[in-house]
Amino acid sequence: LPSNVYSIAESSFSSSFHPRAIWHGEEIVGFLMYQFYDLETEQQECTIWRFMLDRRHQNKGIGKAAMSLLMGKIKENEKCKLVEIYYDEKNIAAKKLYTQYGFKVVGNRDDGDVIAEVAV
Repeated sequence: LPSNVYSIAESSFSSSFHPRAIWHGEEIVGFLMYQFYDLETEQQECTIWRFMLDRRHQNKGIGKAAMSLLMGKIKENEKCKLVEIYYDEKNIAAKKLYTQYGFKVVGNRDDGDVIAEVAV
């Protein structure tokens, strides 16, 4: 997985990337980054490229709260009809979280990560 510094640098080259810190109180406990793709049609897709939460802050409901906020933000874009996310198939916690938001596995990337999608 690329570092957060890499992801932030990557986002400086395109306004379609949206990096965000995940805060708990006054402490940064995670990082996420999503991207809208403009298609030739009226619809858009969104990819959640990063969704990371420090291990010390997992299993406290923070990831669920962050995903709720993120999905709400994505749904504000009325053209977006599909959201995809990638994760390691061994990451059971990620699969459980994403499944709660309706993500369904549709395949695998070349690097072996799972591809999951949800219509919005």
